[in-house]
Amino acid sequence: MNRRSLLVTVVAVVGVVLLAACGGVFWLARADGGQERDCAAQVAAEEAKVRTDRRWTAQDVPGIGEYAEIHWQVDHPSFACSRAPGPTDSTYQGVVRLAPADADALAAAYDWAPVTDFPPPLAVWPGLSAYVPPEVRWRRSPAYDAGARASVQFDPDRALLLFTAAD
Repeated sequence: MNRRSLLVTVVAVVGVVLLAACGGVFWLARADGGQERDCAAQVAAEEAKVRTDRRWTAQDVPGIGEYAEIHWQVDHPSFACSRAPGPTDSTYQGVVRLAPADADALAAAYDWAPVTDFPPPLAVWPGLSAYVPPEVRWRRSPAYDAGARASVQFDPDRALLLFTAAD
């Protein structure tokens, strides 16, 4: 084998290796894009789901007691599918129908002022709006919000509480 044929063979082998490496990188990039799309679809489905489990307690939302019913959702304001290190924030909103005794106790424990802002400070998320009657009269308490993990709006006449909390 002469020097020239050896050089051609080496160049051909290097070319094949480079071509395979580029193809592998392209394949990985396409596979990651598919995983990202799958993740985004899963996150969207999770955000759209209205939950009714009793995850929320008086430690999370003071004064809710042994509530009669709850409907809540989660939202991921940051990109939940990112593989970059760091926290993924989650925001939660819930509509809680309080037991009458708990609603009375909560109404007595804080000064509640009518919400006159439009839109209100806590706008009801579309997925939860079916659980809030149109005649609701929200009230706010800065003292409540200052001492709690969650921000709330409360209608004591309907024993209805709307909360928003973040992780």
